Amino acid sequence: MRGEPFDATTSLAPLKRFQRRTVDYVFDRLHGPDPVRHFLVADEVGLGKTMIARGIVAKTIEKLWPTAKRIDILYICSNQAIATQNLNRLNVLGKEAMALPTRITLMPLRMRSKDKEDTIARNGVNFVSLTPDTTFNLHSTTGVMEERAFLFRLLEPFSRFTPLKNALQVGASVDKWKGEVDRMSLDGIDKTIIRRFRSIVSKNKALLADLDAVCKLFARRRPKYPNETLWARNALVGKLRKVLSQACIVALKPDLIILDEFQRFRELLSGEGDAGELARALFEYGDQESGARTLLLSATPYKMLTLSEDASDDGDHYDDFLKTVGFLHGHDRAAAVAAELDIEMRQFRRFLQQFPEGTKRAKQARAGIERRLKRVMTRTERVDSTSDRDSMLTELVMQAKIAPIDLNHAAIAAEVARVAGAPDIIEYWKSAPYLLNFMRDYALKKLLKKAVEEFDPALVAAVAKAEVHSLKPEVIDKYQSIDPGNARLRALMSDLFDDGLDQQLWIAPSLPYYGSAPSGRASTKALVFSAWQMVPDALAALISYEVERRMGAAAMNLDYSSATKRRPLQFSVENGRPTALRSVNLIYPSPLLAEAGDPLHIFAASPERLSFEEMRQAVRGSISSKLVGHSRSEAGDSSATRDWEWSAAACVDAVTGNRALEWLQGNAFAWTRNEAGFRDHVAELRRATEAPPAPLHDAAIELLVDLALGSPAVCAVRALRRIAPELAFDDPVLLEAAAHVAWAFRTLFNQHEAVALLRQESEEHYWRSVLAHCAAHNLQAVLDEYAHYLLEGEGLLGAAPGDRASRVAQAMVNALSIRPSQIEADDISVENGRIVFRDPIKMRGRFAMRLAEVKDDEGGSVRLSTVREAFNSPFRPFVLATTSIGQEGLDFHPYCHRVYHWNLPGNPVDLEQREGRVHRFKGHAVRLNVAAAHADDLRRSRKPIEDPWVTMFAAARRATKSQDELIPYWIYEGPMKVERRVPMLPFSREEKRLEWLKRSLTVYRLAFGQPRQDDLLAHLVRLVGEGVDASAFDDLQIRLRP
Repeated sequence: MRGEPFDATTSLAPLKRFQRRTVDYVFDRLHGPDPVRHFLVADEVGLGKTMIARGIVAKTIEKLWPTAKRIDILYICSNQAIATQNLNRLNVLGKEAMALPTRITLMPLRMRSKDKEDTIARNGVNFVSLTPDTTFNLHSTTGVMEERAFLFRLLEPFSRFTPLKNALQVGASVDKWKGEVDRMSLDGIDKTIIRRFRSIVSKNKALLADLDAVCKLFARRRPKYPNETLWARNALVGKLRKVLSQACIVALKPDLIILDEFQRFRELLSGEGDAGELARALFEYGDQESGARTLLLSATPYKMLTLSEDASDDGDHYDDFLKTVGFLHGHDRAAAVAAELDIEMRQFRRFLQQFPEGTKRAKQARAGIERRLKRVMTRTERVDSTSDRDSMLTELVMQAKIAPIDLNHAAIAAEVARVAGAPDIIEYWKSAPYLLNFMRDYALKKLLKKAVEEFDPALVAAVAKAEVHSLKPEVIDKYQSIDPGNARLRALMSDLFDDGLDQQLWIAPSLPYYGSAPSGRASTKALVFSAWQMVPDALAALISYEVERRMGAAAMNLDYSSATKRRPLQFSVENGRPTALRSVNLIYPSPLLAEAGDPLHIFAASPERLSFEEMRQAVRGSISSKLVGHSRSEAGDSSATRDWEWSAAACVDAVTGNRALEWLQGNAFAWTRNEAGFRDHVAELRRATEAPPAPLHDAAIELLVDLALGSPAVCAVRALRRIAPELAFDDPVLLEAAAHVAWAFRTLFNQHEAVALLRQESEEHYWRSVLAHCAAHNLQAVLDEYAHYLLEGEGLLGAAPGDRASRVAQAMVNALSIRPSQIEADDISVENGRIVFRDPIKMRGRFAMRLAEVKDDEGGSVRLSTVREAFNSPFRPFVLATTSIGQEGLDFHPYCHRVYHWNLPGNPVDLEQREGRVHRFKGHAVRLNVAAAHADDLRRSRKPIEDPWVTMFAAARRATKSQDELIPYWIYEGPMKVERRVPMLPFSREEKRLEWLKRSLTVYRLAFGQPRQDDLLAHLVRLVGEGVDASAFDDLQIRLRP
C-alpha cells in the first residue's frame, strides 16, 4: 500500500482493557496459528461490541498494509440508520465510507468512479456498508430498470440489439427505457465482473438457449405480449440477475466482513436460497490463508432460552446454537462439529442434573466445552463486577391499586366486547385505559366498525353506556381533569409527578455547578415495555395531556386544540422594523461571556458548592474584571442601557476586539437564510456593534451576568469547547455551532407547555423568563454532560476539533427540534340509535412518546431514530413507551436508568434484554454515582479543567482495583442503580411469574447450549427454592471471557 504504514495504536487507545483483551484474542484466532475464518463476539448487551470491531478493523489494516494493494472492510447490518451511525466508529482512517443501500447487482455501477484516478481499486482502504434486505434481494424477478440496462450492455455480444432491448424493457415506458439504455455504459466497470459474467453465460448452454428463444419472441416491439411470452421473459431476467449477482461478488474483495446483530438476518448463514448462496460466496471468498475473515457481533446470536410454551416458529435455542457454532467452524466442518458438541452438551446436562454429586464431572465437561467454543467465540458479562453480583440493578416495589372507576371501565368494556362477540378484554383492561378510544386494529374495533352498517340494538345500548365513560373531545379541549382510568397508569403517573418531572424541561444534571445539593432520588427518564400495541398510544396521549395541565396550559386561555399556535419567540418585522431584538440575546454566542463567566471554573475554584446568588456574584466579578476600562454611566442613568439592552453582549465583544464581530459580519447564522425576519434582526445587531459603545450601567452588567449563566448560545459555546478545547472561544466554527444549538432551543421554549410553565414562574418579558429559567436550572451543567455523552455516542473521539463541535451541535439540534407527535384516539358514540365513528380525537405526545414512526402535530413525519435521539437527550420526551421493537439493539441509557415492565415477558432473557437497554457505557446511573463520589476531584485538579467528566471518570478509574475497566464505565456502585419497576396489580398471576423470572435469571446461564432448557431450568430453580445458594452454581457456568 502506498503512503506511510498504518499504525493501529491511536485507534486502539479509546478501548477499555477488557475490550482490548477481546480484540487481541479475536485477532489471534483470525490470523494467528491455527486460524479460523469466522469468529463471534457475543458480549452482553451494552458492553461496546462496535468498539471491539473497531479494534479488529485497525489491527487488520495494520497487518495487511505492507503487502496489500487494496483493503476492503464490509459492514453488514439490518438497516442503513445503524450503518450510518456505526461506520463513524469503525472508520479508523476517517475516510469517506461507501454506503451501498442497494442490491448487489447494481454494486459495480455504484463502485465505479467518474475519475479514473479515483477508482475503488486505487482507493487503498474501502469501508463499504451493506444491508441484507436490499443488497442480497433477488425477490423481484425482473429487478429495476437500471439493473436491466446494465444487463443489456453486458449481453450485447450475445444477441441482436433490438430484440434484446425490447425484451429487457419490461414495464418501463419507451422514452424512459431509451434514456436509461443510452446513459448506460460499461466505462469504469471492473473488468473482472464483465469477464466473469460473460464467461458464465457463454458456458451455460441452457441459459443461452433461453436467451435466444426470448429474443425471438421480442423481435419486434408490440403494445401487448401474450402472458406466455411475458412469463418466459421474466424467468430469463431472473436467471440473468442471479448470474450477475454471482459475478458481482468479485467486485467485493473483502478482507474483513463484520456482521452486526446478525441474528436479525441469520438466513444468510445457512447458505440456502439465492440470498444464502450469495452470502456464502462472500463469506468464503479467498482461501484459508489469505481469504476473507468474518466477525459476527451479537449479544443474542441464537435464541438464548426456549421454553415449552414458546411458539415453534419462534425458533429453538438448541437448534440455533448448533447451527451458529457449525457456521463458525466453516461449511465443510459444520455438521461434524455440531454432532460432537451435541454429545458434549448432553453429557454436561446429565452431570448438572446430578448436582451436587455430579459437580466434579460437570466442571470437567464444562472446561472441555469452553475450550471448544472459545476457538470461535467469546462473551464478556458484567454480573461478576458488582459486590452483590446484582449488575448494579435493583427492584423497587410498585403497587398498582385498582380504583372503583377502573372496575367500572372494565365491566362496561367487557359488556361491549361480549355483545359484539369479541375476545375477552381483561388483559387489555389491565394494561390500558379507555379501551374504546385506543383500540387500534384489534378485533373489537373491527366488529364495531362492522356494526356501523349492521344495526344491533344490544350493541348500540352497550356502546351508549360505554360512551359516558370514554374520552370526550370537549373535555379535552377545555383542559379538564381526566382520570387515568387504569391502575398501572395511575401508579406510573404518581412515580413521575412525585419526582416533579412534570415541572422540568430537562433532566437535572448529574453534577450541578451551583444551587442546593441534590437530595432524594435523582430524576431520570422512564422506559416502558408493553406487550400490547395500544399501550404506547394511551400512555403517550394521557400522560402528556396531564403534564400540559399541570404546567398551567389551561391558564393560557387557549383550547387544547389551538394551544400550540402561540409561539412567543418569533423574529418578525413590522413597519420595516425588527420586533424581537431583545430575544436575539438568547441566540447570540458571546465569546467574552463564555470565557469570563464560566460557572464550572468557579465551581472548581470554590471549596464548596455555591448558592445561585453566590454564583451570580462570582460571575459578576469575573465579567467586570474583563471590562476594566470600559466607560460606565452614572448609577441613576439607565436610559442608555434600555436603548442597547438587546445588543449588550455583542457590543462588549466588539469593544474587546475578539473575532465575534468578524463572524457576525460574515456568514453568521447561515442556516437561517429562509428566516427573513431573523436576518433583519441580525443586520440590526451588526449595525449596533459598529456604533460607538454606550457606557455600561449596573443594569447592563446584571444582564451580562444573566446571559453568561442562562443564554443557551453562551452555554453552548462552553459545552462545545469542552469537547473541542483546541478551538478558541471566538473561533467562527464554534460560534456558528453554538448559535445553531441556541436556535434549536427556540423550538423548545416555543412549545406551549414550556410557555405556560415560564409564565407561571415570572411575569417578565418572555425572553427574560427564558434566561432566568436556564440559569436557575443549571443549563451549563446540563449541556456539558450532554456534550460529553455525544462525543462518544456519535463516534467523534478521533474527529477534527471543528467537526467535533459541529457534529455534536447538530446532534443537539436534532434532539431539541422534535415536535409533539400526533396520536389519534377513536371517538365512538351513538347518534339516532346508530353507532357512529366521529372524527378522531387528536392528542399530542411530547412529555411521553411512543417508539414508532409517527406524525408530528404539524403533519410532518417523525422518524423512529429521531424519537430515540430525543429520548437519549436531557430534554423531553421523559417517557418512552414501546413494545418489543425497543427490546433489542437500541440504546436508551444516557438519561434513563428506570425500566417499567408494563407486562412481564415470558422469558428471563427478554427481561435482561429490556433492562440492558439502559445499562450501558457511562449510563445515567453510572454518571450520577461518579459525580457523587468524585466532584471534589475537580477542585483538586492541578490542570485547567476542560471536560469535567473526563476528569471525574479518570478519578473513578484510579479509585478502583478492577483491571478490566468495566468499572467505572459500565458499573460504578453508589446510591443510584438501574431500577426495575413492575406495576403489579393486586392478586395478579404476574406476582408468581416475576418471582420465577428473577430466580431464573440467577441460573438460566447454566442452561446455555442445552436441549429442553426449561426442564433443566425448572430443576435448578427448584433447587434454589429448596435453599441451595445460587452461588454454588457459579463454577458450573460456561464462561467464554477471553
